[in-house]
Amino acid sequence: MNAHLVRPVASTLLGAAMALSLAVAPTSAQDRAVGGATVEGITEHTLPNGLQVLLFPDASKPTATVNITYFVGSRHEAYGETGMAHLLEHLLFKGSTKHPDIPQELTEHGSRPNGTTWYDRTNYFETFSATDENLEWALDLEADRMVNSFISVDDLESEMTVVRNEFEMGENSPFGVLMERTFSTAFLWHNYGQSTIGARSDIENVP
Repeated sequence: MNAHLVRPVASTLLGAAMALSLAVAPTSAQDRAVGGATVEGITEHTLPNGLQVLLFPDASKPTATVNITYFVGSRHEAYGETGMAHLLEHLLFKGSTKHPDIPQELTEHGSRPNGTTWYDRTNYFETFSATDENLEWALDLEADRMVNSFISVDDLESEMTVVRNEFEMGENSPFGVLMERTFSTAFLWHNYGQSTIGARSDIENVP
Protein backbone atom coordinates (compact mmCIF):
# COMPACT_ATOMS: atom_id res chain seq x y z
CA MET A 1 0.00 0.00 0.00
CA ASN A 2 1.38 3.39 -0.85
CA ALA A 3 1.80 5.75 2.09
CA HIS A 4 -0.33 8.56 0.69
CA LEU A 5 -3.26 6.19 0.18
CA VAL A 6 -3.55 5.13 3.82
CA ARG A 7 -5.93 6.94 6.15
CA PRO A 8 -4.64 7.70 9.66
CA VAL A 9 -5.75 5.41 12.48
CA ALA A 10 -6.87 7.10 15.71
CA SER A 11 -6.00 4.73 18.54
CA THR A 12 -3.41 3.98 21.19
CA LEU A 13 0.15 3.50 19.99
CA LEU A 14 1.66 0.71 22.07
CA GLY A 15 4.86 -0.08 20.24
CA ALA A 16 7.17 1.13 17.52
CA ALA A 17 9.90 -1.37 16.73
CA MET A 18 8.87 -3.40 19.77
CA ALA A 19 7.78 -6.46 17.85
CA LEU A 20 11.12 -7.28 16.31
CA SER A 21 12.77 -6.94 19.68
CA LEU A 22 10.89 -10.00 20.90
CA ALA A 23 12.55 -12.06 18.19
CA VAL A 24 16.10 -10.97 18.90
CA ALA A 25 16.28 -9.98 22.57
CA PRO A 26 15.86 -12.26 25.60
CA THR A 27 13.32 -11.38 28.29
CA SER A 28 16.01 -10.27 30.72
CA ALA A 29 17.37 -7.83 28.14
CA GLN A 30 13.92 -6.39 27.57
CA ASP A 31 13.58 -5.80 31.31
CA ARG A 32 16.68 -3.62 31.17
CA ALA A 33 15.26 -1.19 28.65
CA VAL A 34 16.56 2.33 29.23
CA GLY A 35 13.93 5.03 29.61
CA GLY A 36 14.30 8.20 27.57
CA ALA A 37 12.49 11.44 26.98
CA THR A 38 8.75 11.93 27.36
CA VAL A 39 7.08 14.36 24.97
CA GLU A 40 3.35 15.06 25.20
CA GLY A 41 2.61 11.70 26.76
CA ILE A 42 4.83 9.65 24.43
CA THR A 43 7.67 7.91 26.28
CA GLU A 44 10.76 6.61 24.51
CA HIS A 45 12.63 3.51 25.65
CA THR A 46 15.78 2.00 24.16
CA LEU A 47 16.40 -1.74 24.38
CA PRO A 48 19.93 -3.14 24.83
CA ASN A 49 19.93 -4.23 21.17
CA GLY A 50 19.38 -0.62 20.08
CA LEU A 51 15.72 -0.88 19.17
CA GLN A 52 13.61 2.12 20.12
CA VAL A 53 10.17 1.65 21.67
CA LEU A 54 7.62 4.46 21.87
CA LEU A 55 4.72 4.07 24.31
CA PHE A 56 1.65 6.28 24.03
CA PRO A 57 -1.05 5.17 26.50
CA ASP A 58 -4.55 6.57 26.06
CA ALA A 59 -7.06 5.23 28.60
CA SER A 60 -9.95 6.81 26.70
CA LYS A 61 -9.55 4.35 23.81
CA PRO A 62 -10.95 0.81 23.79
CA THR A 63 -8.39 -0.16 21.15
CA ALA A 64 -4.63 -0.51 20.90
CA THR A 65 -2.27 -0.24 17.95
CA VAL A 66 1.03 -2.02 17.47
CA ASN A 67 3.15 -0.28 14.88
CA ILE A 68 6.64 -1.30 13.79
CA THR A 69 8.72 0.96 11.57
CA TYR A 70 11.90 0.12 9.67
CA PHE A 71 14.04 2.92 8.33
CA VAL A 72 14.32 1.30 4.91
CA GLY A 73 12.32 2.47 1.92
CA SER A 74 12.36 3.06 -1.79
CA ARG A 75 15.37 5.38 -1.71
CA HIS A 76 17.53 2.35 -0.88
CA GLU A 77 16.61 0.56 -4.12
CA ALA A 78 19.16 0.16 -6.90
CA TYR A 79 18.66 0.50 -10.64
CA GLY A 80 16.18 -2.10 -11.86
CA GLU A 81 14.83 -2.69 -8.34
CA THR A 82 12.31 0.13 -8.07
CA GLY A 83 9.14 -0.84 -6.25
CA MET A 84 10.73 -3.78 -4.44
CA ALA A 85 10.33 -2.28 -0.95
CA HIS A 86 6.65 -1.75 -1.64
CA LEU A 87 6.22 -5.24 -3.10
CA LEU A 88 7.94 -6.78 -0.06
CA GLU A 89 5.56 -4.89 2.20
CA HIS A 90 2.66 -6.66 0.47
CA LEU A 91 4.31 -10.06 0.66
CA LEU A 92 4.94 -9.88 4.40
CA PHE A 93 1.19 -10.10 4.96
CA LYS A 94 1.11 -13.63 3.52
CA GLY A 95 2.49 -15.81 6.28
CA SER A 96 5.39 -16.83 8.49
CA THR A 97 6.58 -19.91 10.35
CA LYS A 98 4.43 -19.42 13.46
CA HIS A 99 1.68 -17.51 11.67
CA PRO A 100 1.12 -19.31 8.34
CA ASP A 101 -2.17 -17.53 7.52
CA ILE A 102 -1.75 -13.92 8.61
CA PRO A 103 -4.93 -12.58 6.91
CA GLN A 104 -7.03 -15.19 8.72
CA GLU A 105 -5.44 -14.40 12.09
CA LEU A 106 -6.00 -10.68 11.59
CA THR A 107 -9.68 -11.39 10.94
CA GLU A 108 -10.01 -13.70 13.94
CA HIS A 109 -8.62 -11.02 16.24
CA GLY A 110 -10.90 -8.36 14.77
CA SER A 111 -7.94 -6.20 13.84
CA ARG A 112 -7.60 -3.45 11.27
CA PRO A 113 -4.16 -3.89 9.69
CA ASN A 114 -2.18 -2.06 7.07
CA GLY A 115 1.32 -1.28 5.91
CA THR A 116 2.88 1.67 4.13
CA THR A 117 6.07 2.24 2.17
CA TRP A 118 7.77 5.58 1.70
CA TYR A 119 11.17 6.85 0.65
CA ASP A 120 12.88 6.46 4.03
CA ARG A 121 10.81 3.88 5.87
CA THR A 122 8.36 0.98 5.79
CA ASN A 123 5.86 0.34 8.55
CA TYR A 124 3.31 -2.31 9.51
CA PHE A 125 0.53 -1.93 12.04
CA GLU A 126 -2.67 -3.44 13.38
CA THR A 127 -5.40 -1.95 15.57
CA PHE A 128 -7.44 -4.26 17.80
CA SER A 129 -9.45 -4.46 21.02
CA ALA A 130 -7.11 -3.61 23.89
CA THR A 131 -6.67 -6.96 25.65
CA ASP A 132 -3.53 -8.67 26.93
CA GLU A 133 -4.18 -11.62 24.63
CA ASN A 134 -4.45 -9.44 21.52
CA LEU A 135 -1.36 -7.45 22.44
CA GLU A 136 0.74 -10.57 22.98
CA TRP A 137 -0.50 -12.01 19.69
CA ALA A 138 0.26 -8.83 17.72
CA LEU A 139 3.79 -8.52 19.09
CA ASP A 140 4.50 -12.17 18.37
CA LEU A 141 3.11 -11.81 14.85
CA GLU A 142 5.33 -8.84 14.03
CA ALA A 143 8.40 -10.47 15.57
CA ASP A 144 7.94 -13.69 13.61
CA ARG A 145 7.03 -12.34 10.22
CA MET A 146 10.00 -9.99 10.15
CA VAL A 147 12.47 -12.87 10.39
CA ASN A 148 10.54 -15.97 9.28
CA SER A 149 8.24 -14.85 6.47
CA PHE A 150 7.94 -17.23 3.56
CA ILE A 151 7.39 -15.97 0.01
CA SER A 152 6.07 -18.40 -2.57
CA VAL A 153 6.11 -18.00 -6.34
CA ASP A 154 2.31 -17.92 -6.36
CA ASP A 155 2.24 -15.13 -3.76
CA LEU A 156 4.81 -13.17 -5.71
CA GLU A 157 2.79 -13.41 -8.91
CA SER A 158 -0.51 -12.49 -7.28
CA GLU A 159 0.89 -9.51 -5.38
CA MET A 160 2.73 -8.28 -8.47
CA THR A 161 -0.71 -7.95 -10.07
CA VAL A 162 -2.05 -6.07 -7.05
CA VAL A 163 0.90 -3.68 -7.06
CA ARG A 164 0.54 -3.14 -10.81
CA ASN A 165 -3.10 -2.20 -10.25
CA GLU A 166 -2.02 0.35 -7.66
CA PHE A 167 0.54 1.66 -10.15
CA GLU A 168 -2.21 2.12 -12.74
CA MET A 169 -4.43 3.87 -10.21
CA GLY A 170 -1.61 6.34 -9.65
CA GLU A 171 -1.29 6.88 -13.39
CA ASN A 172 -4.96 7.90 -13.47
CA SER A 173 -4.73 10.21 -10.46
CA PRO A 174 -4.02 13.89 -11.30
CA PHE A 175 -2.59 14.41 -7.81
CA GLY A 176 -0.44 11.30 -8.11
CA VAL A 177 0.94 12.36 -11.48
CA LEU A 178 1.67 15.88 -10.20
CA MET A 179 3.42 14.53 -7.11
CA GLU A 180 5.56 12.11 -9.11
CA ARG A 181 6.63 14.77 -11.62
CA THR A 182 7.38 17.26 -8.85
CA PHE A 183 9.66 14.82 -7.06
CA SER A 184 11.37 13.67 -10.25
CA THR A 185 12.13 17.29 -11.15
CA ALA A 186 13.28 18.30 -7.67
CA PHE A 187 15.55 15.26 -7.18
CA LEU A 188 17.19 14.58 -10.52
CA TRP A 189 20.17 12.67 -9.07
CA HIS A 190 18.62 11.14 -5.98
CA ASN A 191 16.25 8.22 -5.38
CA TYR A 192 13.70 10.64 -3.98
CA GLY A 193 13.06 11.36 -7.63
CA GLN A 194 11.82 7.80 -8.22
CA SER A 195 8.24 6.81 -7.44
CA THR A 196 7.89 4.64 -4.34
CA ILE A 197 5.62 2.26 -6.19
CA GLY A 198 8.32 1.71 -8.82
CA ALA A 199 8.57 1.54 -12.59
CA ARG A 200 6.21 -0.74 -14.49
CA SER A 201 9.11 -2.60 -16.13
CA ASP A 202 10.63 -3.41 -12.72
CA ILE A 203 7.31 -4.44 -11.18
CA GLU A 204 6.46 -6.78 -14.06
CA ASN A 205 9.91 -8.38 -14.26
CA VAL A 206 10.54 -9.48 -10.70
CA PRO A 207 12.82 -12.57 -10.79
